[in-house]
Amino acid sequence: MRSAPDYQRAAVDVANYATALRKHGREAYAEGVVHYALSRMRPDADGFISFVRLRDILCDMSVSGTLVPALIRLEKAGVVAIERTQETPSLPHRVQLRISL
Repeated sequence: MRSAPDYQRAAVDVANYATALRKHGREAYAEGVVHYALSRMRPDADGFISFVRLRDILCDMSVSGTLVPALIRLEKAGVVAIERTQETPSLPHRVQLRISL
């Protein structure tokens, strides 16, 4: 209640965005949450965010049931780039959010 008006408007915008995503189904909502989280995280020097950090931030999402499938759909849509390792090719190692200008 005591935050700056710009912050309050931004909070309302995020809530409206989340509500709109839910209307499009669970997959769209999961993709939106992942995209939003990535956009708020600071990447490393190469522009990537470790999957472990993302998983820790989104700890309420099932890794194999929700998080990884959402990342794969975002990768197919060209929104993120996923780097995998040979040790665990089924799980992302790092994720890069692609910013379109």
